[in-house]
Amino acid sequence: MPPRAGRPVAHGLGGSDLKLRLELAWGTDGTAPEGQNLKELDTKGREKLRHFRWKNYWVVKSTQVGLDAKVSQRVPLDRCQVDLKTTGDGHLEVRLHSINDAKEVKLVKTLQHSLDALKRGEFLIIAGDDKEKWNDAWFVIIRGEP
Repeated sequence: MPPRAGRPVAHGLGGSDLKLRLELAWGTDGTAPEGQNLKELDTKGREKLRHFRWKNYWVVKSTQVGLDAKVSQRVPLDRCQVDLKTTGDGHLEVRLHSINDAKEVKLVKTLQHSLDALKRGEFLIIAGDDKEKWNDAWFVIIRGEP
């Protein structure tokens, strides 16, 4: 879906106020599917997900963005899209959208998280069940990068 008028898209890292890593991770008790190049979630990410019950967490897509206070950013993550925008009160507004096979985009959740918390290394994690495989889950993980 192309960006809407008046909503610039920026993915570069130059001149940004904060660098973020966004990951789409899959939680499962199974192994990674054959033929897919999935990496295990790193130790720090696994530690943040320790309260969940799954044995394995596979990173489906990972990307870095430079967060710029002057523009909204749209970040595609495989089956979903994340819109990022800073607010005037020191928060990051996150809009999570699902994308179906017909490429239709549907808003799933909107939330805010402290920019200072992200700068200190806290994570923002949005979780949901896997509609295709019972007993699995998806996680969108947002973290500040040094």
